[in-house]
Amino acid sequence: MQWNGSTALVTGASRGIGRAVAKQAAAKGARVGLLARSKADLDQVLTDIGGKGAVAPADIAVRSEVDDAVKRVEAELGPIDILVANAGIGAYGPFADIDVDQVEHLVQVNLLGTVYPIKAVLAGMLERGRGHIVVVSSVAGRFGSPLEAAYASTKFAQIGLAEALGVEVAGKGVGVSVVNPGVVDTDFFEARGHLYDRPFPKPISADRVAAGVIKAVEKNLAEVFVPGPFKYAVAVRHVAPRLYRWGTRRSFKNEL
Repeated sequence: MQWNGSTALVTGASRGIGRAVAKQAAAKGARVGLLARSKADLDQVLTDIGGKGAVAPADIAVRSEVDDAVKRVEAELGPIDILVANAGIGAYGPFADIDVDQVEHLVQVNLLGTVYPIKAVLAGMLERGRGHIVVVSSVAGRFGSPLEAAYASTKFAQIGLAEALGVEVAGKGVGVSVVNPGVVDTDFFEARGHLYDRPFPKPISADRVAAGVIKAVEKNLAEVFVPGPFKYAVAVRHVAPRLYRWGTRRSFKNEL
């Protein structure tokens, strides 16, 4: 699907990856609906992308707010052709020490915050026989890294949702992609309460991830890793699981 002339909705659009996707989508000629909690931040993003879109403040974890936001965007810009489900939060630390309330909040934002916008746009896409859904997950959805058990569980769930949905809608004019970023240079780590301090892998820019999202839609790719070499690590995990677990334990030996 081409971005030019399409209506796109980006969740988590006020900063980081979402903001970068909004800019690149607008540059490609899309009308962009911007969804996040802060109207002031969204207004600034709308200005940055040249006013080619609409703002829809909403809490991604509240279904009624997401439904209303989708209706507002479609009323202003037309039916949504492309959804980029990007909103998400992180958590870090031994699973034994993480409060269940925090796990529930992760599920509400990362998983249900993906389900709600998909459900809000999917029926219309299928009826029109046109659409594309991008789920921005994480390499943490393919690798169960220590100290990220709560976060990784929601990311694994996102990938499972995208894979299953992609098969369900195949041949019906609707594409589904999952984009798995590695370490990204945004405020994500500060917001989760633990800064990224590992020497490898090196953080990449949000713009680089956004380029992966753009490519996923244009080429109808089922899965994109950013950076690409992470796909080889996935292969090792499946082909040699014992080696993968040994390497993971070794990598985190000073933190466990």
